[in-house]
Amino acid sequence: MRRKGYNGCRSPIRSRGVKVGVEFLLLAAVSSDGFIARRPGDPPSDWASPEEQSRFRATMARVAWSVLGRATHETASKPERRRIVFTSSVEGLAWLSPNHLRFNPAGASFDEALKIAGVDGLVAVLGGTRVYDHMLEIGRIDEVRLSIEPIRFGAGLPMFTGVGWLGVDGHLVKHGLARAGADEALNATGTVERTYRKIMPG
Repeated sequence: MRRKGYNGCRSPIRSRGVKVGVEFLLLAAVSSDGFIARRPGDPPSDWASPEEQSRFRATMARVAWSVLGRATHETASKPERRRIVFTSSVEGLAWLSPNHLRFNPAGASFDEALKIAGVDGLVAVLGGTRVYDHMLEIGRIDEVRLSIEPIRFGAGLPMFTGVGWLGVDGHLVKHGLARAGADEALNATGTVERTYRKIMPG
């Protein structure tokens, strides 16, 4: 299969091989009424607490790869970070740069993307909504960490399509993830971190 390479030339998609030991961690900052942004291109750095941002940066320092949508990718450009970028601008898979693989779920499978990129280690799933939807539906979420901020947006982008904030717990349970302990307070103003992990059989 030939795709357009990051240098603009027609060249085969290069594969970095199949790796093992991949773990998928969904990260999201959300308002108290369950929105991940007020509008597209509204990054958490504009409204989340300093404590949330500090926790996020510490986690990202341990991340090998990120999975995110085009808008999120463009809002927080990081050429040095290895990323799989969801987009409809390619037929299937195409390297945008040496570290950024463009991926269209309509033309390729996520397993193909993992193999081409040679993904291993801890993978952060950073949204937005359609990325969260897809990764949950294909069973590629091992843990969820939500930083819930004590602010209300009233409207905005939900975590999952068609799922209100009060339905998120049940939606995650439906996909094999349950709360792991009590919420952790991140500051004195009401920011908490809520964790969900895979439900183990038996």
